[in-house]
Amino acid sequence: MIVECFHCRQYVDAQEAGSYWRNYNGLGPARRYTLLRCPTCQEPILVSQTNIGNIADGDIWDTPVIVFPESDIRVNPIAPREIRTAFEEACTCYRAQAYTASAIMCRKTLEGICIVHGINERNLQSAIKKMKEQSLIDDRLYEWSDVLRIVGNEAVHDVGVVLSQPDAKDTIEFTNAILDYLFSYRDRFEQFKRRRSSK
Repeated sequence: MIVECFHCRQYVDAQEAGSYWRNYNGLGPARRYTLLRCPTCQEPILVSQTNIGNIADGDIWDTPVIVFPESDIRVNPIAPREIRTAFEEACTCYRAQAYTASAIMCRKTLEGICIVHGINERNLQSAIKKMKEQSLIDDRLYEWSDVLRIVGNEAVHDVGVVLSQPDAKDTIEFTNAILDYLFSYRDRFEQFKRRRSSK
């Protein structure tokens, strides 16, 4: 079964090590759970599938969903809705192995981050630079953002560009780190400093 190994960060043809079926119970369709073993790192992967077949067609199992381990891709719930929507689409594209589309949606997420912070420059490069000038991001996050912008530009404008899985995964993770910094850690750190100064 071809699934993503979160440990190896790649898609692998995992080997079945065991399975459990939950038959139709009148409340929901039959489901099966399959314990897999990654052939590369030997780590366990548990997937579930729903039976979408019928009496005429027999058992037809939908796309496997990884139950364990939990995905390390998650969307910051504190980010504004439109930012979450764009990044969720980037993650959906990644999971569907549409890696170039994933990079494009990460670029769109960055554009949305700039707009949410009141920065409306003529292009994304200028907007990211403005964020740095306003101390919204530091030198490291500026560098990350600019590289993500370049990857996104290549994905949008160069029809010959096909993003690899490792590059797409890194693009997702660096975008997520920027979201976490801007919508969680920066504000929490400012609150922490205020608490410390009031003592």
